[in-house]
Amino acid sequence: MKNTGKRLILVSFVLAVVSSVFIFIYLKPIKTPNTANKERTILVAIETIAPRTVIEKKMVKEIQVPDNAIFADYIVDSSNIVGKYTKETILKDEGFHKDKLLNELNNELSLKIEGNNRGISINVNGSTGVSDLIKQGDFVDIIVYLTEKKDSQKIIRPDLSKILLQNIQVLAIDKVINRDDVQRVAVPTNYLVTLSVPIFDIEKLTLAEDTGTLKLVLRPLKPDYIHKTEGATWQDLILDNSKEMRNLFPEYKIKPAKESKVIIGDYKYKKYVYYKIKQGDTLRKISETFYGDSKKYVLIKQVNGIWEESLIKAGTGIKIPVLEK
Repeated sequence: MKNTGKRLILVSFVLAVVSSVFIFIYLKPIKTPNTANKERTILVAIETIAPRTVIEKKMVKEIQVPDNAIFADYIVDSSNIVGKYTKETILKDEGFHKDKLLNELNNELSLKIEGNNRGISINVNGSTGVSDLIKQGDFVDIIVYLTEKKDSQKIIRPDLSKILLQNIQVLAIDKVINRDDVQRVAVPTNYLVTLSVPIFDIEKLTLAEDTGTLKLVLRPLKPDYIHKTEGATWQDLILDNSKEMRNLFPEYKIKPAKESKVIIGDYKYKKYVYYKIKQGDTLRKISETFYGDSKKYVLIKQVNGIWEESLIKAGTGIKIPVLEK
């Protein structure tokens, strides 16, 4: 009886194995839908693209990827990529995710700064900031007012007002950089104006804000010249006879404007290039290099406020007006 029971168990086991094999053979031909082989097309970068770069068609290519939900937010239409700016680095062969692109430049201040300029903010109020009527994209001149300075009882600097910079673009008012935003109804007591200032003038502007009072002057919509001015002291407010003033206040001699063969108003220019003076340079040589005419050195001299042409120093940066034809 014992052996018979063992045989039955063994037979049952063999039958179970055989049944499993037959079931496997039967089910194997039955195919289920194969979703693993489905693919979708996405767009990727041909090369690594730096942040805040405008995307061109040549930077984009198509590739096939598995039809997976992780690719759902990747852009598949090149018209939604080309012409836009990258918000952050996109690596080679990385897909263009919508969160890494900028639709427009309105919210990217650094993209509005050009060339050798830098963005810098200054404090203003209703009086010094044209009553908060300046808007992003306007151009302003900047005046600095320096109060009288004494050494003991001797006046070494009178009250002075001077146009410091001209034709400076306004980038932002406080944290707003979009021109079409609603204008404030009330003029705030103090607010910030961010300006696009040539790098050679950044230090001068910073010093002027720290030592004096700055005032913004709105320029006309129609482009105007860059004007050379001599500045003004308090004597200019009551000056009737300059000779009499010099006799009364010999320490405040009014420096007469020097005559020159070149009048600034004779030449039109809206922008400068910046040149670093080299050893052996003269203003006449520089003028010959840029204008093909050494006589126009006076224009460079006037724009940079250089009184003695022989006093230029190697390593110093100067502005060279780009003349319009």
